Amino acid sequence: MSSKVNSFFRTYGKVLGLFLAMLSGGLVPQVHEFASLIRYLVMTMLFFAFLDTEFNPRSFQRSVLWILVANTAVAFLSYSIFASKDITLALAAFMTGIAPSAIAAPVLISFIEGQVEYVLAAVLLTNVSSAIIIPLALPSLVGGVVSISVWSVLQSSLIVMFVPLILAKLAVRLPSDTQAVIRKGKRFSFILWLLSLFLVSAKASDFLRNENTGSLTLLLYIALISLGICVFNFTLGAWIGGRQYRREASQALGQKNLSFVIWIALAFINPLVAMGPTFYILYHHLYNSWIIYRFEKGRIRVL
Repeated sequence: MSSKVNSFFRTYGKVLGLFLAMLSGGLVPQVHEFASLIRYLVMTMLFFAFLDTEFNPRSFQRSVLWILVANTAVAFLSYSIFASKDITLALAAFMTGIAPSAIAAPVLISFIEGQVEYVLAAVLLTNVSSAIIIPLALPSLVGGVVSISVWSVLQSSLIVMFVPLILAKLAVRLPSDTQAVIRKGKRFSFILWLLSLFLVSAKASDFLRNENTGSLTLLLYIALISLGICVFNFTLGAWIGGRQYRREASQALGQKNLSFVIWIALAFINPLVAMGPTFYILYHHLYNSWIIYRFEKGRIRVL
C-alpha cells in the first residue's frame, strides 16, 4: 500500500500542489496584500535556473524572432476582430495578446528540462518590444490622449530578469564548495513556484471580486476571448518552434507577463479591459499544471 501511495505522489504530487496553491489563493483573496513578494520569488527561481544556463547571441534562434512577430500580430489581429463590435472587448483582446513572454517562463522550462536559454532570449526580446509598442499604439487604439513612459514599463521587467542573471554568473565563479551549497537551494524552486501561484491566485481573486464593473455577459465574452487567445498562442508557439524547440516556443508565446499589462489597463484604460489578462493568468497556469503532469508521467513530447 505504501508503495502505491508513494507512486501516486511521485506522479501527481506536483500537479496536486499546483491546483491546491491556485485554489487556496482563490479562496483567500486577502493575501493579495503580499503580492509584491511575487517578483522576489520569481527572481530567486530565475537565479537557480540561470546557474546552469549559458546565454549568448546564438540563443537568438530565428524562431525566437517569429515568436515576437506572432505575439504582436495576435494582439493587433484580435483588436481588429472585435473593434467593430465593442471597444472594451477589442482592448481586452489587445492587452491580453500584446503581453510579452512571462519572466517566469524559463523557470517552467527548467522544471521540464527544456532549453532555458531559448526562452530567455524570447523573454528579453518580447519584453523590450512590448514596452515600446504599447506606449506607441495605445493612444490610437483607445481613441484619446494616453501618456505612458516606455522606461516605466520596461525597467521592472529588466530588473527582475537581469539581476538574477548577473548574480548567477557571479555565483558560478565562486569556489566549488560554495557553489555546491548554493545549488542545494534549487530543490526549493518548486516550493517557491507554489507560493508565487498562491499569491497570484489571491491577487486575481481579489481583482475579480472588487474590480469587476461590467455585466456578467460582457465578463463571459472577455473570458472566452482570453481563453481563445491562450489556446491559440500555445498551439502556434509549438508550431513555430518545430521539432527542436516545440516546448520552449510554446511556452515563450503562451506563458505571458501579465502583471504589467494589467497595470497599464488599470492605469490608462479601465478595469474591465484588465479582466482579459486576469483570466489568462488562470488559463496558462492550468495548462502549465498539465505540462508538468505530462512531464512527470514521462511523456516529453508535449505542446
